Amino acid sequence: AEDGQYDVMFIGTVGTVLKVIALNSGNSLETEEVTLEELQIFKQALYAGSPVGVAQVKLHRCETYGKACAECCLARDPYCAWDGSSCTRYIPNSKRRYRRQDIRHGNPALQCVDQNLDVDVTEDRMVYGTENNSTFLECVPRSPQATVTWLVQRDDHKEEVKLDDRVMSTDQGLLFRR
Repeated sequence: AEDGQYDVMFIGTVGTVLKVIALNSGNSLETEEVTLEELQIFKQALYAGSPVGVAQVKLHRCETYGKACAECCLARDPYCAWDGSSCTRYIPNSKRRYRRQDIRHGNPALQCVDQNLDVDVTEDRMVYGTENNSTFLECVPRSPQATVTWLVQRDDHKEEVKLDDRVMSTDQGLLFRR
């Protein structure tokens, strides 16, 4: 990464490989390394094998982080950086001058100052529910650092949804129970 080296962990779960970075919080002077399995990396790809076969996973999938500087920065992926027009693979010591990346803090306000961050990047969607039925509103953010805020609009006034025994917030969305 632009601001130093980071430990990247690839964690296999059921049907998914998670890419996780370890950040030193500064509270501890010691760190402990635990090697679960030694994997070999060839040509910027991770190969995982099982009795069924072998799968290849690219180490950089920068295109999944969206098409804005802020989304790329919020991803905090050491393999990716904003190049001025898209989130692309970060190559150390490359001649490209316009590379934006903030792994430690993921702060797009510092990295994307000239990228129109003041533009409202929320998605408004009109959803209708049926009376006397439960309704689920889905919203899965692209980045684990993103925060979802649910608003209800009455006339021209928007206010935050109040949670109670009939309105429940989950990691995947908002459930209105009958």
